[in-house]
Amino acid sequence: MKNMPVWNAKSAELRGYRPLTIGYQLPQELSLLSHTLEDMRRGGINHCLVESADGVAVWRSFRSGTGRAGQHLTPALSPARRGSKNTKTTRTAQRSVPTTRKGKRS
Repeated sequence: MKNMPVWNAKSAELRGYRPLTIGYQLPQELSLLSHTLEDMRRGGINHCLVESADGVAVWRSFRSGTGRAGQHLTPALSPARRGSKNTKTTRTAQRSVPTTRKGKRS
């Protein structure tokens, strides 16, 4: 967090980021913010700090990357997205119909 820039909401939105947390009140919640940022880095999630009314909030990008603010990498396409002919459609769960004890529908 030492050299991490704090953006405004408009510029973060333009770069593809969306809010993940509410604002951390600094300096009281600095340790909570540090733990959140460590988790984001460990998970390789693109994130940035955005100024909010309460202090700073963590925003994330839904693109894959190394967790550095401002760095966007395009996600690799899975075989199903490349137009593979072997894609199977999945069945959705069917709702059960309530029955009486003798098996008749109610």
